[in-house]
Parts: sequence; C-alpha cells; structure tokens
Amino acid sequence: MGDPLEQALQRDELLSEIEELAEDLEASLAEAEPWEERYERYDRHRWDEGYNDDEGMEAIYEEYVEPLVELFDRAQAAFDYGRPSLAREAYEKLFELLDIRDDYGRGLHITDLTGVHPGETYARYLRAVYETEPPARRPTALFEAMHQVEVGLATRNPMLGDLLQVSSRPLPNREPFLVEWIAYLRTQNDSAADALLREAIRLSQGTPGLAALAREEGRDRPRAYLDWFAALEKEGRYSKALAAAQQALQDLPAELPIRATIADHLCAAAARLDEPEALRSGRWEAFLAEPTLSRLLDVWDALPGNKERTTRMRQAACYLRDRLAQPPQGFRGFSWEFDGLERPVRVRTTVLAHAYLLAGQLEDARQLAAREKVLGWSSDDNPQGLVVTSLLVLLSGGVPGDLPPNLAQLWWGNLQGSAWYSSGQEELQARLERVYAERFARMALAGASEVRALTWCLDVAERRIDAIVGGQHRGSYDKAAMLTVACAMVLHLRGDPQRAGAWIDGIRDRYPRHRSFQAELRTALARKEQ
Repeated sequence: MGDPLEQALQRDELLSEIEELAEDLEASLAEAEPWEERYERYDRHRWDEGYNDDEGMEAIYEEYVEPLVELFDRAQAAFDYGRPSLAREAYEKLFELLDIRDDYGRGLHITDLTGVHPGETYARYLRAVYETEPPARRPTALFEAMHQVEVGLATRNPMLGDLLQVSSRPLPNREPFLVEWIAYLRTQNDSAADALLREAIRLSQGTPGLAALAREEGRDRPRAYLDWFAALEKEGRYSKALAAAQQALQDLPAELPIRATIADHLCAAAARLDEPEALRSGRWEAFLAEPTLSRLLDVWDALPGNKERTTRMRQAACYLRDRLAQPPQGFRGFSWEFDGLERPVRVRTTVLAHAYLLAGQLEDARQLAAREKVLGWSSDDNPQGLVVTSLLVLLSGGVPGDLPPNLAQLWWGNLQGSAWYSSGQEELQARLERVYAERFARMALAGASEVRALTWCLDVAERRIDAIVGGQHRGSYDKAAMLTVACAMVLHLRGDPQRAGAWIDGIRDRYPRHRSFQAELRTALARKEQ
C-alpha cells in the first residue's frame, strides 16, 4: 500500500482529487434549487418549525465538509514536510473551490471546515508563495497574494509576522527580503502597504526605525506614532513615550480621529509617571478627537475639583455644539487593521445635554431638550428624557441613589439610555450615576429658574403622557404611568401634596376607558408606597 504520508504528498493525486471534488460541488450547486424544492415538498412541516434555506443548503453541502478537511490537511502536510510548491498549488485550487457559489451566492466557506484554522491556513499559503517565488518577484507576488487572501479572513488581515510564526523553519533570505520589501511597500499607496511597511521597519530596524518613520512621515502615516509608542511602552520607556505623544499631538492636524488613540498613549504614560497635568491634557485631547460620553467622563474624572470641572464642562459643551453644527465631512480611512481608528465619531445630542448638565447650564440643557419630540426618548439624539428627569431630580431636592421609586426608575432608565450605544454599557452607566451624585449634591434650582423648570417639566410630561396614552402606544403605558407618579412625587416632596393629588387625578380622569393604562397607573402608585 505504501507510506500514508507519501501517498498524501503525491502531487498529481492530491491535485486531481481537489479538481474532482470541485466538479462534484459544481454539479451539486447546479441542482441546489431542485434540492430545496424537494425539501419543501416532502418536509413542508419543517418550514412551520423555523426551517430556512440555510438549513437546506447545509444538508446539500454537508457531504463535502469531511473530504475538504482531509484535502486541507494534506496541503498542510505538504507545507510541513518541505513541499512548498505542492502546498501552494493545492491551496490555490482549494481556495478556488471555496469560491464556487450558486446563483444565490451560497456555498462553502473556510469557517465551515472543522479543524481548519483560517489564519494559519492562509499564512501557510503565503509562506509557500514566498518560498516558491524568485527573490526579484517576491515583494510583488507576496503583496498581491496578501490582497487576495484578505477577503477570506474574518478578523485580522495577514502580516509578514504570520509567515515567520507559521513554520519553525527560518524565513529564507529574510534580511535581504526586508530591504526589498520596505522599498516596494513605499511605492504602494493603500492601507495594507502602510500597515506592512510599519511592520517591516519594526522587524528590521526596531524601535529606532519606528521613531525615524514617525518623525519623518508621521503626518502621512499617523499610525507610525502608535507603533513607536507601543515599542517604547514595551521597553518601559514611559518618559520618552510621553514626550513623543505630546509631540505627535502638536504635529498632527486637529481633525484627525486617531489623535484620540495617541492621547490614550499619552495618558497611559502620564499615569505611570504620576504626571496629573499631562493626564488632564491627554484626556481633553482624547475628547476633542473622539467626543463621546465616556471620554467626557474621563475629562471630568481627571480634574481635581468642582470649579475646574465646571469650567471644562462648559468648554466641552461649546465644542460639542460646534461639532453638531458642522460635522466632519469625510476622512482618510485605513481599513486593513479593522479597528476604525480613523473613523470620525458622530456627536450625539445627548452628549451635549450631559455636558450642559454637568456644567450647571440647566437653561441651555432645557432649551436643547425643548426642541425635541415628546416621543422617542430612548433615541440617543433626543435628550429630552434625560433633561426632564434631571430637572425633576433637582426639583425634588434629592440626589441620585436616594429618590422615590418611580423617579429613581425613570432616572436610571434615562442614564441607561445614554449608555446604551457605548461599549462597556454597565460600567459607563455606573460612572454616570457616580458623577451625577457628585454634581447634583452641589447643585440646586432657585427663584425664577426653579419655577420655569417645574412648569416646563410638567408641561412636557403631560404632553408625553397624552402622546403615549392618547396615541394608544400600549407598549409604553408603563412609562407614561411612571412619569405621572414621578411628577406627583416631586410636587409632594416640594410641599404641595394637594397639587400632587390633583395632578394624578387629572391624568387618571382623562383616560377612564384605557384599562391597560389604568392598571399600569395603579402599579406605579403602589410602587410609590414602597
């Protein structure tokens, strides 16, 4: 019978088996529609149980998975046992097989093959391309192959380091190739070439090479700064990293979103070195580049006292207002590295509302919210719920953490809505609760502003309740009931129980036939007594 390994490495046999499997797969693709029709005819009941086309396609192609896995294993064996030419041919034919699709764009993907790791598979293929190309052709051939492989990967795109790690064998002619690779990549003008050039300089020249690249070409290649900072941090050279990040922020245009990540490196170094002023500066720069709610809170937390925080929140509000009026028109994106560091952030109106509230600019917050609709409070572009609830908390004389149940739930829900569109939602919400507890403990309404705020809140609440209940938005009846009782509790805490009772009676009497709303109102009133 012969050696199984030798049989696996037989060139003609391996390639012919791949071709035969591809022909069988194409034949099955041609019959895909009749298969589905037969499935539907004989197993119609499965459609009622949630059967879909994908399940039918899985049944069609299931028989190809095991032989495909075996062929990929044999291609890997060819690579592992020093047969790069055979491995390259086999992988190319296997990739072509995976590109076969029916008229609906359906077929097999490398992620369907159990035990076949996409990243390692493509790395072996690229290493085989490298080893089978003559030295003069290697840069061009490898770069083109990397672009072809890019579409097959679901996460990170291939890098030269993958070729180094996928085999225990040293990369042939590594140092001469790196020189030629760097020269070639400088002639290319896309995000892949930028990423690969920075990697090649790191591999060949280390931290000094990254420093030179950042200083000389940082405006055109801002990610070179990030690679330089990462290398300095790995070496524990935080003073150098801090100075380099400060210089980068001076050199790069103000509108670049990547400045936020550069500022993050500045802050990391400043924290290590216990440099509070540098940390505050970095937090502000990060917010300017990426004006999100979490970065606004970073700015707040970095400042030492209430006066400094109020001043900076006012500045933040001005900046956010300008950004909302003139949003970025576009950006130069580097897509190869999948992290979106060059993607500008869309400023959300609720972030401006938070800045106004934390700055103590309550009238500005009220005017911002007054323009919005009484429905859609869960939208991140409608700050009305946040502002109304914040004013009700202040009017109640309480602080977050010590509020009546309905008002507390209303307040908590609006903070949750502010954090909903952010990563680390629960952590961000906890930070909001802490920051507002600090801020509201030092804030109060008085005089005409107090009367105006109360009148406006009750007016908005009444219109919102009418829109929900009168519009028969039954899924939001609980929200309308909660708002009704929360407003009544604020009136009661302000020493006007008669008005509080009249408020509830007025809402209740307005909708005597809306039994679902009446039930929700009774539930909210019972919660009030807890």
